Amino acid sequence: MREPKLRSAWSDQLIAGVVATCPVVELEFLFSARSLSDRLEKVRLLHDLFGRVPMSDHAWQRAAEVQQRLTETGKHRSAGPVDLLIAATAEQESLTVLCDDRDFETVAGRAGQPVKLVTDI
Repeated sequence: MREPKLRSAWSDQLIAGVVATCPVVELEFLFSARSLSDRLEKVRLLHDLFGRVPMSDHAWQRAAEVQQRLTETGKHRSAGPVDLLIAATAEQESLTVLCDDRDFETVAGRAGQPVKLVTDI
């Protein structure tokens, strides 16, 4: 988010109201909190700025399936557990994963859900 182009692209999508998070994204984001007050402020921002999509038990199962598929082709190290869970949740909810790196494209190659780079919008 330090790059002005990236910050602007995300800002445009936030303003459009098309960005949602799920519980694992929130945990990942809140990991960066420096104190309780910082964490509480981040929680407030998450709830004010983003929609929220629930995660089901199916997301965990689907993430494991996709990880298996990636392992079969030697690409399992290209997507961490959080990425797999985000992709599985988006797939289940028929949502597009909006991202700023290409990790999700590797996942989508095995799972099939749509992925769009925020800078391509």
